Amino acid sequence: MSEIADLLEDLEFIRWVKYPDNELTIYWKSWIDANPNRIEDVKLAKEIILGFQFPAPTASSEYKKEVLAKILRTKGKDPEEQPLLIKPIQKGKQRESRQYLKVAAILAGIFFLSILLLNLNYDTQNEEILSNVNWISKSTKPGEKLNFRLPDQTVVWLNSGSSLEFPETFDSTVRLVKLKGEGFFEVSENAEQPFIVISDSLITTAVGTSFNINSKNTEEIRVSLVTGKVAIKYQIDSSKFFLSPGEELTYETAINKGKVNEFNTENVLGWKTGKLIFKSATLKQVREGLEEWYGVRINIAGNPRNKWRFNGKFENQTLENVLKSISNIENFNYTIEDKKVKIQFND
Repeated sequence: MSEIADLLEDLEFIRWVKYPDNELTIYWKSWIDANPNRIEDVKLAKEIILGFQFPAPTASSEYKKEVLAKILRTKGKDPEEQPLLIKPIQKGKQRESRQYLKVAAILAGIFFLSILLLNLNYDTQNEEILSNVNWISKSTKPGEKLNFRLPDQTVVWLNSGSSLEFPETFDSTVRLVKLKGEGFFEVSENAEQPFIVISDSLITTAVGTSFNINSKNTEEIRVSLVTGKVAIKYQIDSSKFFLSPGEELTYETAINKGKVNEFNTENVLGWKTGKLIFKSATLKQVREGLEEWYGVRINIAGNPRNKWRFNGKFENQTLENVLKSISNIENFNYTIEDKKVKIQFND
């Protein structure tokens, strides 16, 4: 039972089981397809929440009260006529308490018998879906960007130093891809086949949507929604987020907490159109950004000032032009030799 405790404690899961709607159904169908080893847990959790509603006539409230009264009336009756009760050996509240324990034990027996029957009938077909898929991988090196279409005509942009794995042919029930780094997706709409991106520890689910995922920094993952809607779940707990256009989830993996804020479209998506943007960037962030953008290695010498908060936007500029602009503000000299750059700060 411990394996399904997380589902039984998940309010969104309970709401889906008892009061399903289209959005919840899409999300949980996607979650099940992404976690095929949990199918059995989902089945059992659903049965428990629904109270094992096997086909049977529904008893009226009056009938239930009458049965309960008969169970509790033990004085002067033959024990053999009351199979749910134990022979009373104490009076008053102690006797009544033992009677309830007996009833609970019988109900528990029925409960675990039902679980056993469900286990015997478990269908393992869905567990084999992902294992039989041929996966394709696309990747970019530092200084490279890539634009391509998936089998369902979804358009993908990969930023530098990123990769995407996707099946040669999508399954009929779900479109599942795996992202490392940063990518932008324009998802081809298909209400019957949700689109799922697994990026580090986040699962993002969409139908017909455009959004950006940046998981380059595994300590802080960002999902930025441009159009449509997405549902996002953290893989190791029950945290869920639903984004509307213009909203961005920033998830701190170290503390398993996320917050939703509005985002600047140009700052987040500028990389797609050749815009290199720095916003209050430290020296370390500027160096790493230039190395990734241009595919170079930068060596820093001298004594830079401690507090860098550089702001700048460069659109389709050469490395030479970018370094020249930054050096005029931050007071350094530089040399470029092939893929190696040296920055020398003036003392």
